[in-house]
Amino acid sequence: MVSDDSRGRQYFRYAGLGLEFTAVVGLFLYLGYQADKHWNIEGGWGLIVGAAVGLISGIYLLVKEGNKMMRELDSPSGKKPDSSGRSD
Repeated sequence: MVSDDSRGRQYFRYAGLGLEFTAVVGLFLYLGYQADKHWNIEGGWGLIVGAAVGLISGIYLLVKEGNKMMRELDSPSGKKPDSSGRSD
């Protein structure tokens, strides 16, 4: 059975993933906006490219962390697996 304390930590971990995704997308949007301003790009192409790169990067991070969490949930002892993917 999962204790209330570990459940609270899991909620913070999930919230952290959401904040990380938002930060990555926001950073690339800002960089695209600044590129538009710096080089006087017409049509906002820097912003569009920044949004696309930010979304792709954010989704990559979410999938990577999601897979890591699933491996931890699948381990029978509840321990974190080592680098080879096995848990003792």
